[in-house]
Amino acid sequence: MKKSNAIYPALILLAVITSSCSSSDSSTPPVETAITYSTTSAKGDYSEWTLTGSSLEAIWKVVRDDGLIDFTHEFAATCGTPDSKGIRSCTVTSSSCTDGISVCPSALSGSLDMMDVDGVALFVQIGSGVSAELHIGFAKDSGACTQDVSGDYSFIRTGLGLNESFGMYRSDSNFISIMHSDFGFDTPDANTTTQTIEYRTGTESDVLSDGGCVEGVRTRGITGGITIRSMMTASGLFVLDLPAGEGGMISFKTANAATLADFANKTLSGISFPDNSAPEFITAVFGAVSGNKVSLTATTASGTENLDIMSLSTAATSAAPAYPDFTTSPAGYAASVLSATYSDPSAIPGLFKLDKLGDSGRVVMAVMKFGGKVIGVGMVYNYRRMIDINPATGVNFSADGLYNTGNFIIFER
Repeated sequence: MKKSNAIYPALILLAVITSSCSSSDSSTPPVETAITYSTTSAKGDYSEWTLTGSSLEAIWKVVRDDGLIDFTHEFAATCGTPDSKGIRSCTVTSSSCTDGISVCPSALSGSLDMMDVDGVALFVQIGSGVSAELHIGFAKDSGACTQDVSGDYSFIRTGLGLNESFGMYRSDSNFISIMHSDFGFDTPDANTTTQTIEYRTGTESDVLSDGGCVEGVRTRGITGGITIRSMMTASGLFVLDLPAGEGGMISFKTANAATLADFANKTLSGISFPDNSAPEFITAVFGAVSGNKVSLTATTASGTENLDIMSLSTAATSAAPAYPDFTTSPAGYAASVLSATYSDPSAIPGLFKLDKLGDSGRVVMAVMKFGGKVIGVGMVYNYRRMIDINPATGVNFSADGLYNTGNFIIFER
Protein backbone atom coordinates (compact mmCIF):
# COMPACT_ATOMS: atom_id res chain seq x y z
CA MET A 1 0.00 0.00 0.00
CA LYS A 2 1.28 3.47 -0.89
CA LYS A 3 2.09 5.65 2.13
CA SER A 4 0.46 9.05 2.41
CA ASN A 5 2.77 12.10 2.35
CA ALA A 6 0.20 14.34 4.09
CA ILE A 7 2.05 14.09 7.40
CA TYR A 8 5.27 15.66 6.10
CA PRO A 9 3.97 19.22 5.56
CA ALA A 10 2.57 19.10 9.09
CA LEU A 11 5.93 18.01 10.49
CA ILE A 12 7.70 20.77 8.57
CA LEU A 13 5.21 23.34 9.87
CA LEU A 14 5.70 22.07 13.45
CA ALA A 15 9.47 22.33 13.06
CA VAL A 16 9.18 25.92 11.85
CA ILE A 17 6.91 26.85 14.76
CA THR A 18 9.21 25.16 17.29
CA SER A 19 12.27 26.82 15.80
CA SER A 20 10.55 30.20 15.82
CA CYS A 21 9.47 29.85 19.46
CA SER A 22 12.93 28.75 20.57
CA SER A 23 14.56 31.67 18.79
CA SER A 24 12.12 34.15 20.32
CA ASP A 25 12.52 32.73 23.85
CA SER A 26 16.31 32.88 23.69
CA SER A 27 16.30 36.55 22.72
CA THR A 28 13.65 37.69 25.22
CA PRO A 29 15.04 38.56 28.67
CA PRO A 30 13.20 37.16 31.69
CA VAL A 31 10.55 39.40 33.21
CA GLU A 32 11.85 41.05 36.39
CA THR A 33 9.34 41.29 39.22
CA ALA A 34 9.05 44.51 41.21
CA ILE A 35 9.01 43.96 44.98
CA THR A 36 8.27 46.75 47.45
CA TYR A 37 9.59 46.63 51.02
CA SER A 38 8.34 48.68 53.99
CA THR A 39 11.01 49.70 56.50
CA THR A 40 11.51 51.53 59.74
CA SER A 41 14.84 53.12 60.58
CA ALA A 42 17.09 53.53 63.58
CA LYS A 43 15.83 57.13 63.82
CA GLY A 44 12.13 56.35 63.32
CA ASP A 45 11.69 57.16 59.62
CA TYR A 46 9.26 55.21 57.42
CA SER A 47 10.30 54.26 53.87
CA GLU A 48 9.27 52.13 50.93
CA TRP A 49 11.81 50.58 48.56
CA THR A 50 10.79 49.08 45.22
CA LEU A 51 13.42 46.80 43.74
CA THR A 52 13.19 45.62 40.13
CA GLY A 53 16.33 43.80 39.10
CA SER A 54 19.11 46.39 39.34
CA SER A 55 16.72 49.36 39.65
CA LEU A 56 15.78 50.74 43.06
CA GLU A 57 13.10 53.39 43.66
CA ALA A 58 12.63 54.80 47.15
CA ILE A 59 10.20 56.98 49.10
CA TRP A 60 11.81 57.98 52.39
CA LYS A 61 9.54 59.82 54.84
CA VAL A 62 11.49 61.67 57.54
CA VAL A 63 9.32 61.52 60.67
CA ARG A 64 9.07 64.07 63.50
CA ASP A 65 8.76 63.31 67.20
CA ASP A 66 4.95 63.56 66.93
CA GLY A 67 4.87 61.05 64.07
CA LEU A 68 4.04 63.62 61.37
CA ILE A 69 6.11 63.83 58.19
CA ASP A 70 8.85 66.45 58.25
CA PHE A 71 9.68 66.03 54.54
CA THR A 72 9.89 63.25 51.96
CA HIS A 73 12.81 62.14 49.81
CA GLU A 74 12.12 60.31 46.56
CA PHE A 75 14.98 58.92 44.54
CA ALA A 76 16.04 56.31 42.02
CA ALA A 77 19.25 54.31 42.11
CA THR A 78 21.05 51.69 40.06
CA CYS A 79 22.39 48.72 42.02
CA GLY A 80 25.29 46.43 41.21
CA THR A 81 25.41 42.67 41.58
CA PRO A 82 25.67 41.22 45.11
CA ASP A 83 29.16 40.67 46.50
CA SER A 84 30.19 37.49 48.32
CA LYS A 85 28.18 38.56 51.39
CA GLY A 86 25.09 39.44 49.35
CA ILE A 87 25.60 43.22 49.71
CA ARG A 88 24.72 45.41 46.73
CA SER A 89 26.12 48.90 46.24
CA CYS A 90 23.64 51.33 44.66
CA THR A 91 24.28 54.74 43.08
CA VAL A 92 21.61 57.44 43.22
CA THR A 93 20.75 58.56 39.68
CA SER A 94 17.94 61.04 40.36
CA SER A 95 16.27 62.50 43.43
CA SER A 96 13.75 65.04 44.66
CA CYS A 97 12.40 66.22 47.99
CA THR A 98 8.89 67.33 48.97
CA ASP A 99 8.21 69.69 51.87
CA GLY A 100 6.16 68.44 54.78
CA ILE A 101 6.00 70.22 58.11
CA SER A 102 9.50 71.50 57.37
CA VAL A 103 11.24 72.76 54.26
CA CYS A 104 13.31 70.14 52.46
CA PRO A 105 17.07 70.12 52.75
CA SER A 106 19.09 69.41 49.62
CA ALA A 107 18.14 66.37 47.55
CA LEU A 108 19.96 63.11 48.14
CA SER A 109 22.99 62.05 46.12
CA GLY A 110 25.83 59.56 46.35
CA SER A 111 25.51 55.87 47.12
CA LEU A 112 23.97 53.38 49.53
CA ASP A 113 24.34 49.71 50.41
CA MET A 114 21.49 47.22 50.52
CA MET A 115 20.76 43.53 50.92
CA ASP A 116 17.53 41.64 50.40
CA VAL A 117 16.05 38.20 50.81
CA ASP A 118 13.95 38.17 47.67
CA GLY A 119 10.32 38.85 48.53
CA VAL A 120 10.86 38.61 52.30
CA ALA A 121 13.13 41.23 53.90
CA LEU A 122 15.56 44.04 53.15
CA PHE A 123 18.00 46.41 54.81
CA VAL A 124 19.43 49.65 53.44
CA GLN A 125 22.33 51.59 54.91
CA ILE A 126 22.62 55.24 53.87
CA GLY A 127 25.38 57.65 54.85
CA SER A 128 28.69 56.97 56.54
CA GLY A 129 30.28 57.01 59.96
CA VAL A 130 28.16 57.90 62.97
CA SER A 131 25.76 59.85 60.72
CA ALA A 132 24.72 56.70 58.85
CA GLU A 133 21.12 55.49 59.05
CA LEU A 134 19.93 51.89 58.92
CA HIS A 135 16.53 50.95 57.43
CA ILE A 136 15.13 47.45 58.14
CA GLY A 137 11.87 45.91 57.00
CA PHE A 138 9.79 43.31 55.22
CA ALA A 139 8.13 42.85 51.84
CA LYS A 140 5.02 44.99 51.65
CA ASP A 141 1.62 43.47 50.91
CA SER A 142 -0.50 46.17 49.26
CA GLY A 143 -3.62 44.10 49.89
CA ALA A 144 -3.05 43.86 53.64
CA CYS A 145 -5.61 46.57 54.46
CA THR A 146 -8.41 44.01 54.20
CA GLN A 147 -6.50 41.13 55.80
CA ASP A 148 -7.13 39.77 59.28
CA VAL A 149 -3.89 40.52 61.15
CA SER A 150 -5.02 39.26 64.54
CA GLY A 151 -2.52 37.24 66.54
CA ASP A 152 0.49 37.33 68.84
CA TYR A 153 3.75 38.85 67.62
CA SER A 154 7.28 38.70 69.06
CA PHE A 155 9.25 41.91 68.54
CA ILE A 156 12.64 43.55 68.88
CA ARG A 157 13.11 47.31 69.04
CA THR A 158 15.30 49.15 66.54
CA GLY A 159 16.79 52.53 67.28
CA LEU A 160 19.48 53.84 69.61
CA GLY A 161 19.32 55.21 73.14
CA LEU A 162 16.15 53.26 74.06
CA ASN A 163 15.54 51.55 77.40
CA GLU A 164 12.87 49.25 75.93
CA SER A 165 14.32 46.32 74.04
CA PHE A 166 11.89 43.49 73.21
CA GLY A 167 8.46 42.10 73.96
CA MET A 168 5.08 40.97 72.62
CA TYR A 169 2.13 42.47 70.76
CA ARG A 170 -1.37 41.01 70.59
CA SER A 171 -3.54 42.58 67.90
CA ASP A 172 -7.16 42.36 66.85
CA SER A 173 -8.01 41.88 63.16
CA ASN A 174 -7.27 45.51 62.20
CA PHE A 175 -4.61 46.72 64.66
CA ILE A 176 -7.08 48.84 66.62
CA SER A 177 -7.47 47.00 69.92
CA ILE A 178 -4.06 45.84 71.08
CA MET A 179 -2.11 44.54 74.06
CA HIS A 180 1.63 44.73 74.47
CA SER A 181 4.42 43.86 76.89
CA ASP A 182 7.66 45.84 76.79
CA PHE A 183 10.86 44.73 78.49
CA GLY A 184 14.17 46.44 79.11
CA PHE A 185 17.18 46.04 81.38
CA ASP A 186 18.43 47.64 84.55
CA THR A 187 21.50 47.47 86.74
CA PRO A 188 21.84 48.70 90.33
CA ASP A 189 24.97 50.79 89.95
CA ALA A 190 27.79 49.66 87.67
CA ASN A 191 28.33 47.97 84.34
CA THR A 192 29.90 44.91 86.00
CA THR A 193 26.82 44.10 88.09
CA THR A 194 24.44 41.27 87.20
CA GLN A 195 21.52 42.85 85.40
CA THR A 196 17.77 42.59 85.93
CA ILE A 197 14.80 42.51 83.57
CA GLU A 198 12.41 45.45 83.80
CA TYR A 199 8.75 45.41 82.72
CA ARG A 200 8.39 48.86 81.18
CA THR A 201 4.79 48.77 79.92
CA GLY A 202 2.73 51.71 81.11
CA THR A 203 -0.71 50.57 79.91
CA GLU A 204 -1.00 47.02 78.61
CA SER A 205 -4.25 47.48 76.66
CA ASP A 206 -4.77 50.28 74.14
CA VAL A 207 -7.44 51.23 71.65
CA LEU A 208 -5.78 53.09 68.79
CA SER A 209 -7.53 55.73 66.70
CA ASP A 210 -8.05 54.63 63.11
CA GLY A 211 -6.27 56.88 60.63
CA GLY A 212 -7.09 54.58 57.73
CA CYS A 213 -5.08 52.17 55.63
CA VAL A 214 -3.54 52.80 52.21
CA GLU A 215 -1.85 50.07 50.14
CA GLY A 216 -1.22 47.88 53.16
CA VAL A 217 0.03 50.59 55.54
CA ARG A 218 -2.18 51.30 58.55
CA THR A 219 -1.98 54.76 60.14
CA ARG A 220 -2.94 54.84 63.80
CA GLY A 221 -3.05 57.41 66.58
CA ILE A 222 -1.87 56.87 70.15
CA THR A 223 -2.19 58.88 73.34
CA GLY A 224 -0.97 62.45 73.01
CA GLY A 225 -1.99 62.84 69.36
CA ILE A 226 1.05 60.93 68.12
CA THR A 227 0.94 59.12 64.78
CA ILE A 228 2.39 55.65 64.16
CA ARG A 229 2.46 53.51 61.00
CA SER A 230 2.09 49.77 60.76
CA MET A 231 2.72 47.39 57.87
CA MET A 232 1.20 44.05 58.91
CA THR A 233 0.28 40.98 56.87
CA ALA A 234 -1.88 37.94 57.56
CA SER A 235 1.21 35.83 56.82
CA GLY A 236 2.82 37.19 59.97
CA LEU A 237 5.16 40.07 59.07
CA PHE A 238 4.91 43.27 61.11
CA VAL A 239 6.88 46.53 60.82
CA LEU A 240 5.92 49.31 63.24
CA ASP A 241 7.30 52.79 62.63
CA LEU A 242 7.38 55.05 65.68
CA PRO A 243 8.12 58.79 65.98
CA ALA A 244 11.59 60.29 65.73
CA GLY A 245 13.80 59.36 68.66
CA GLU A 246 11.90 56.11 69.30
CA GLY A 247 13.16 54.06 66.36
CA GLY A 248 10.81 51.29 65.31
CA MET A 249 9.90 47.67 65.82
CA ILE A 250 10.52 44.54 63.74
CA SER A 251 8.10 41.77 64.56
CA PHE A 252 6.62 38.46 63.41
CA LYS A 253 3.79 36.16 64.39
CA THR A 254 4.84 33.58 66.94
CA ALA A 255 4.09 30.81 64.43
CA ASN A 256 7.01 32.14 62.34
CA ALA A 257 9.50 32.08 65.24
CA ALA A 258 12.78 30.28 64.52
CA THR A 259 14.15 27.50 66.70
CA LEU A 260 17.75 26.78 67.65
CA ALA A 261 17.92 23.99 65.06
CA ASP A 262 17.17 26.50 62.28
CA PHE A 263 20.68 27.99 62.70
CA ALA A 264 22.56 24.71 62.39
CA ASN A 265 25.28 24.60 59.70
CA LYS A 266 24.13 27.80 57.98
CA THR A 267 25.84 31.01 56.90
CA LEU A 268 24.05 34.32 57.41
CA SER A 269 25.19 37.77 56.29
CA GLY A 270 24.16 41.27 57.24
CA ILE A 271 25.18 44.51 58.89
CA SER A 272 25.98 45.80 62.39
CA PHE A 273 24.98 49.34 63.32
CA PRO A 274 26.58 50.61 66.58
CA ASP A 275 26.04 54.01 68.20
CA ASN A 276 29.71 54.98 68.45
CA SER A 277 31.34 53.88 65.19
CA ALA A 278 30.69 53.22 61.52
CA PRO A 279 28.44 50.34 60.37
CA GLU A 280 30.15 47.05 59.55
CA PHE A 281 29.09 44.14 57.38
CA ILE A 282 28.85 40.76 59.12
CA THR A 283 29.26 37.14 58.07
CA ALA A 284 28.09 34.59 60.66
CA VAL A 285 28.96 30.92 60.12
CA PHE A 286 27.00 28.56 62.39
CA GLY A 287 27.98 25.07 63.48
CA ALA A 288 25.86 22.12 64.54
CA VAL A 289 23.51 22.06 67.51
CA SER A 290 25.46 20.99 70.58
CA GLY A 291 23.29 20.46 73.63
CA ASN A 292 21.30 23.65 74.04
CA LYS A 293 23.41 25.99 71.91
CA VAL A 294 24.93 26.50 68.46
CA SER A 295 28.45 27.85 68.00
CA LEU A 296 29.10 30.56 65.43
CA THR A 297 31.99 32.55 64.02
CA ALA A 298 31.09 36.19 63.38
CA THR A 299 33.43 38.15 61.11
CA THR A 300 33.47 41.90 60.47
CA ALA A 301 36.14 44.32 59.28
CA SER A 302 37.15 44.74 62.94
CA GLY A 303 37.90 41.06 63.46
CA THR A 304 36.41 37.68 64.29
CA GLU A 305 34.53 36.48 67.38
CA ASN A 306 33.71 32.89 68.32
CA LEU A 307 30.31 32.95 70.01
CA ASP A 308 27.40 30.75 71.06
CA ILE A 309 23.73 31.40 70.37
CA MET A 310 21.14 30.01 72.79
CA SER A 311 17.60 30.50 74.03
CA LEU A 312 16.95 33.09 76.73
CA SER A 313 16.36 30.33 79.28
CA THR A 314 19.79 28.71 78.79
CA ALA A 315 22.48 29.70 81.29
CA ALA A 316 25.27 31.75 79.69
CA THR A 317 28.91 31.93 80.75
CA SER A 318 29.16 35.71 80.28
CA ALA A 319 30.19 37.58 83.42
CA ALA A 320 30.90 41.18 84.41
CA PRO A 321 28.18 41.78 83.49
CA ALA A 322 26.20 38.55 83.60
CA TYR A 323 22.92 38.26 81.72
CA PRO A 324 19.79 38.65 83.84
CA ASP A 325 17.58 35.67 84.62
CA PHE A 326 15.07 35.71 81.77
CA THR A 327 13.03 32.93 83.41
CA THR A 328 11.99 35.24 86.25
CA SER A 329 8.83 37.29 85.88
CA PRO A 330 9.79 40.94 86.48
CA ALA A 331 7.88 43.11 88.93
CA GLY A 332 4.45 44.11 87.62
CA TYR A 333 4.33 41.62 84.75
CA ALA A 334 2.39 38.84 86.53
CA ALA A 335 -0.71 41.07 86.60
CA SER A 336 -0.75 41.43 82.81
CA VAL A 337 -3.07 39.45 80.54
CA LEU A 338 -0.19 38.38 78.30
CA SER A 339 1.60 36.72 81.23
CA ALA A 340 -1.06 33.98 81.21
CA THR A 341 0.37 32.82 77.86
CA TYR A 342 3.99 33.98 78.22
CA SER A 343 4.86 33.53 81.88
CA ASP A 344 8.24 35.28 81.67
CA PRO A 345 10.48 36.82 78.98
CA SER A 346 12.10 33.47 78.15
CA ALA A 347 8.67 32.15 77.05
CA ILE A 348 8.41 34.64 74.16
CA PRO A 349 8.92 32.61 70.95
CA GLY A 350 11.86 33.36 68.67
CA LEU A 351 14.12 35.21 71.14
CA PHE A 352 17.79 34.29 71.63
CA LYS A 353 20.95 35.67 73.23
CA LEU A 354 24.65 35.55 72.34
CA ASP A 355 27.31 34.27 74.73
CA LYS A 356 31.13 34.72 74.89
CA LEU A 357 31.06 38.33 73.69
CA GLY A 358 34.39 40.11 73.98
CA ASP A 359 33.13 43.30 75.63
CA SER A 360 30.50 44.42 78.14
CA GLY A 361 27.73 44.72 75.56
CA ARG A 362 24.99 42.09 75.70
CA VAL A 363 22.72 40.94 72.86
CA VAL A 364 19.10 39.83 72.45
CA MET A 365 17.93 38.65 69.01
CA ALA A 366 14.46 38.14 67.54
CA VAL A 367 14.69 35.47 64.84
CA MET A 368 12.06 34.32 62.38
CA LYS A 369 11.88 31.73 59.64
CA PHE A 370 9.87 32.87 56.64
CA GLY A 371 9.85 31.58 53.09
CA GLY A 372 12.28 28.90 54.23
CA LYS A 373 14.88 31.53 55.23
CA VAL A 374 16.21 32.52 58.66
CA ILE A 375 16.20 36.27 59.42
CA GLY A 376 17.50 37.66 62.70
CA VAL A 377 17.41 41.20 64.10
CA GLY A 378 19.58 41.85 67.13
CA MET A 379 19.67 44.55 69.77
CA VAL A 380 22.91 45.34 71.61
CA TYR A 381 22.64 47.02 74.99
CA ASN A 382 25.33 48.68 77.09
CA TYR A 383 25.72 50.80 80.20
CA ARG A 384 25.54 54.53 79.58
CA ARG A 385 25.94 57.41 82.04
CA MET A 386 24.39 60.85 82.24
CA ILE A 387 27.65 62.30 80.92
CA ASP A 388 27.12 60.34 77.66
CA ILE A 389 25.18 61.73 74.70
CA ASN A 390 22.03 59.88 73.69
CA PRO A 391 22.35 59.48 69.89
CA ALA A 392 18.55 59.46 69.51
CA THR A 393 18.10 62.92 71.03
CA GLY A 394 21.50 64.57 70.74
CA VAL A 395 21.47 65.46 74.45
CA ASN A 396 22.76 63.69 77.55
CA PHE A 397 21.04 60.59 78.88
CA SER A 398 18.59 61.48 81.63
CA ALA A 399 19.81 58.68 83.92
CA ASP A 400 22.61 56.14 84.21
CA GLY A 401 21.47 52.73 82.98
CA LEU A 402 21.31 50.13 80.23
CA TYR A 403 20.31 51.34 76.77
CA ASN A 404 20.13 50.08 73.22
CA THR A 405 23.51 50.97 71.72
CA GLY A 406 23.24 49.18 68.39
CA ASN A 407 21.26 46.94 66.09
CA PHE A 408 22.21 44.32 63.55
CA ILE A 409 20.39 42.21 61.01
CA ILE A 410 21.51 38.95 59.42
CA PHE A 411 19.88 37.04 56.54
CA GLU A 412 20.07 33.53 55.22
CA ARG A 413 20.33 33.91 51.44
